[in-house]
Amino acid sequence: MVRTYKFEYIITIISLSLLVSIAWYYLYLMASHPSMDGMMKSENSMSMSMDSIEMDSEQMNSMSMEPTEMNIGNKSINFLMMPMTGEWNFNDFIVMNTMWIVMMFAMMMPSTYIFLNLFRLMRSKMQTVKYPTLELSLISLTYFIIWITFSISACTAQYYLHNNGLVDMMGTLKSNTVSSITLLVAGIYQFTNLKQACLEKCRNPLSFIMGRNIHGTKDIISIGLSHGLYCLGCCWSLMALLFVNGVMNLTWVVILTIIILIEKLLPFEQLSSRFFGVLLVIWGLYLLI
Repeated sequence: MVRTYKFEYIITIISLSLLVSIAWYYLYLMASHPSMDGMMKSENSMSMSMDSIEMDSEQMNSMSMEPTEMNIGNKSINFLMMPMTGEWNFNDFIVMNTMWIVMMFAMMMPSTYIFLNLFRLMRSKMQTVKYPTLELSLISLTYFIIWITFSISACTAQYYLHNNGLVDMMGTLKSNTVSSITLLVAGIYQFTNLKQACLEKCRNPLSFIMGRNIHGTKDIISIGLSHGLYCLGCCWSLMALLFVNGVMNLTWVVILTIIILIEKLLPFEQLSSRFFGVLLVIWGLYLLI
C-alpha cells in the first residue's frame, strides 16, 4: 500500500504541476494579448482634451463605426482579451472571473503540496485505504472549490469597483488613500493571531490531519474544505494586494506568489510573515503621507 500510495501521489503532483503550468501560460497569454496595449493607449488618450484633437470627415466616419464593431464583439466571449473601457457586461464578468479562478489555481496550488504529501504519508500506513487516487483527487478538488468561491467574490468586487470608476482597466485602485488602507490592513493582518494560526496549519498540517477521523469520502471532503479555509485565511489579505498594483500586472502576481511560497515553505515562518507585514505597513504609510 505504501508503494501504491507513493506512486499515486507522484502521478497527482505531476498532473497538478502540469495544470499549474498551463494556468500560468494562460495568464501570460492574457497579459500579453494585443488588446492590452490598445487598452493602455485608450486610457492615456482619455486624459487628452477633445478640443485639441482635429479630425477630418473620414476619421469621423470611421469612429462612428467603432461602437457597432464593439457591440458585435461583445456578443462573443474572448477568454484571452481583457474587457474594454466603459461598464462591464455579463460577458466581461465571465472573462474576468475565469481569469481570477485560473490565477488563484496558479498561485495557490503549489503551496498545497506539503499537505498532500503528509496526507499521503499518513494514509499509506492505514489498511483501510482502498482508493488513494480518489482521496488525493478529492483533497485537491476541495481546495479548488474554496478558491473558486473566493474568485467569484474578488471578481464581483472588481466588477463593482470598475463600473463605479474606482479602478482602472488593469484593476488598479485609482485612489492612493484606498490603496494605502489596503496595504495597512494587509500589513497589520500579518501580525494577528488569526494569521499565525492559519499559517501554522498550512506549514505544519500533520497535527491537523491526525486530529481528524477519516471513515469515508465525506470525512476526506470535510478535511480538505477545512484546511482550504485555513489556506484562505492565511492568504486572503495578500490577494487583496492585487488591486494595489493591478490585477492584470503579471509581475505583481508572480511577486505575491513568491511571497506566499516563502511564508509556507521556508523556515522562520513568523519572521518572514512579520517582515512582509512591516514592509506593507511602511508602504501604506508612504502612500498615505
